[in-house]
Amino acid sequence: MTPPGLEYFLITTATGATAGATEPVSAGTVDEFASAVQPHLIAVQDSPQAQRKSRDLARALGRRSRIRVAGELVDYGTRTDGAAEVTDRYYRVDADFGYRLLTYPLEEIRFGYTRLEGVVPNAPRDLPAACQAGAESAGCKLDAGYKVGGWFELGLAPVEGVRFDLRGLFMANQQGVAVGGRGELRVGVADANHLALGVEYQEKVGTTAYFRLGWLALPRLPMAATVEVTDLPASLRSSGVRLLYDVFYPLPSGLRLGLRAGYAARDQFIGGATGGLSASYDF
Repeated sequence: MTPPGLEYFLITTATGATAGATEPVSAGTVDEFASAVQPHLIAVQDSPQAQRKSRDLARALGRRSRIRVAGELVDYGTRTDGAAEVTDRYYRVDADFGYRLLTYPLEEIRFGYTRLEGVVPNAPRDLPAACQAGAESAGCKLDAGYKVGGWFELGLAPVEGVRFDLRGLFMANQQGVAVGGRGELRVGVADANHLALGVEYQEKVGTTAYFRLGWLALPRLPMAATVEVTDLPASLRSSGVRLLYDVFYPLPSGLRLGLRAGYAARDQFIGGATGGLSASYDF
């Protein structure tokens, strides 16, 4: 039987009498409706929500939990003014845990940790006048970002194939405690073919808006291309553009490895490379 369904059959027992017997004895059985070899099948229709849950679990291979760690280094190049040279660079590390609740519209919950730190010129675009006395002069460069950031995210999917992720972020940055948030609208499957639009705001650190296209180039090789407009790692900096390419390699054990490469620039004259690694484990 292929579930969901119900199989049944009806039989009667024939009886007879023998010499000297005081009670009837069984003379065999007769199939009245269907049989044990070929039972009658009644299909049982699952609810639409149960069918959707089965499809989601099948895509996840029955694994409802995910642990993920990702890190990247972003370089916008080095600004120079005479003998002064100041890098425009930061790194970011994210670690999180997610669980697929599949209690629609709430599809998944996630919580995690983020660390983002960098050094940038203390001016919107070029080096400030303070740098004329050297890169170590007060006011020439700025230590940006934060060491500790915690966040909680809800994955809402009122319709199958359309999902909205909503995140709240709390962090301790250079000026004290700050807040932030992130929202992403995605159509498709996150680990396969999809389109996504999102925005992330981090108080005094910066704002990022992005568009992402994900696809399965091969059955087991997800890829994604992303365009970002952002002023990270300090909101005083002019917005730059990042072009990113990600490729992931899933293993049968549930481990998935990721590689990121890209380019970042705040203007057409100076730019730098982006590189990152990620790993996740589904169970």
